[in-house]
Amino acid sequence: MKIAFLTEYTHLGGGETNLLNLAYELNKYNDVVIFCNGEVKATAKDKSIKTIEFITTKKWIKFFPLISFNMDLRRILNTFDIVHAYSVNVLPYLFFLKPRIVWTTHGFWEHPNGLRSMVIDKIVDKVVCVSSDVYRIANFKFSKKMIIFLGVNLNIKRKIEEVDFDGICLKLVCIGRFQRIKGQDILLDAIIKFAKSHSYLKIYLSIVGDVNGKDKEDIKYKSEIYDKAQNISNKNIEIAFEGFRANVSDYIEKSHFVIIPSRYESFSMVAIEALSCGKPIIAPNIGGLMDIVNSDNIGLLFEPGSVVSLVETLEEAVKNYKNFNKENSLKRAKFFSIENQAKQHMLLYKSMIND
Repeated sequence: MKIAFLTEYTHLGGGETNLLNLAYELNKYNDVVIFCNGEVKATAKDKSIKTIEFITTKKWIKFFPLISFNMDLRRILNTFDIVHAYSVNVLPYLFFLKPRIVWTTHGFWEHPNGLRSMVIDKIVDKVVCVSSDVYRIANFKFSKKMIIFLGVNLNIKRKIEEVDFDGICLKLVCIGRFQRIKGQDILLDAIIKFAKSHSYLKIYLSIVGDVNGKDKEDIKYKSEIYDKAQNISNKNIEIAFEGFRANVSDYIEKSHFVIIPSRYESFSMVAIEALSCGKPIIAPNIGGLMDIVNSDNIGLLFEPGSVVSLVETLEEAVKNYKNFNKENSLKRAKFFSIENQAKQHMLLYKSMIND
């Protein structure tokens, strides 16, 4: 089967990493090409996935698509069996193509509802939602939309480093790009408040990630987080900014908890990485995290955006640390494997072609 993926994004975020891993898995038994640019293109090349140079800009004015009839692009795309859009701004290129068209929607910021969804409905044959929350938001007929959870490359068979909690040193890790929606400011405020009532604890927090691209708001936000951390006077708090790291599992394995302080997450690749390392998660009760954390012995959920709720949840997690079950975390992680995601996509593609 010939499958074309298209994405507008050039930097390696969670969605782009998932696209590359999915394409790699499907490419084992199919002919896969990614239309992309930048870091995504370079990484695809490293994975021996074929690419075609593709650059685009914003293609929507609210609900109105800026339709693009790039004849060379259309000629190439019409040679595929499936054309799979992995971002919203590639959709205006796909009007009236011969192949079956799939769109994966990752969250509310793509506006998969209202008048825009009515337009998208005319372009695509199937809408894949990455979580139950995105499925709820996406305003399409039940017959047109479905849920396929994102998957990760699991390496569960490796020996996982045991980090016992001795009641004296607490090791936390937060992984994600610097962006206000990711909530690093909420985490710092919560850590400061938590430390005041737990003076006997030495708290080590590793913040892994950086700014994607040159967005001025994100750069400003990163600066605010740095300033906030530098102004913490409590000597029991030690914060390390680790920058971008390709292999985050090293940081996860050395921690007691993986904290996801986001104001919203349509899914969370970090949460699955944590589970695959057997580590408990502290995360907001919102979006895709409600699909992932299905038991309080693999993680705890707090009220999104609430410093007080995060502090209370962290207190509960520390108090009941021995209740978390590593084997249950590993078992849950297997449900979100990249192999499982690829299998579900193949079933979808085949059903569309045979329809």
